Amino acid sequence: MLFFKKKHDRAMEIMNEKNRDYLKSQGFDPDAKDEENKFDPSTMEKGDLPAIIISAFLVFGPIILILGIILVLAFRMLH
Repeated sequence: MLFFKKKHDRAMEIMNEKNRDYLKSQGFDPDAKDEENKFDPSTMEKGDLPAIIISAFLVFGPIILILGIILVLAFRMLH
């Protein structure tokens, strides 16, 4: 139960309006169907893909390494 439902609704409407304006300024149509706003690889710059791959390795590499070490230690302790 919201005590200030009118204030909440008004704030949500203002936030949605600002979000629509921002999306339109970035080239997206917030009222379009999902097929029209799909990712377009032609909009990527030259070094974007290697940067994405390197950042993924930097984020997930240590996690996978730690999980691998735990798995190897657990396997050695059980056998």
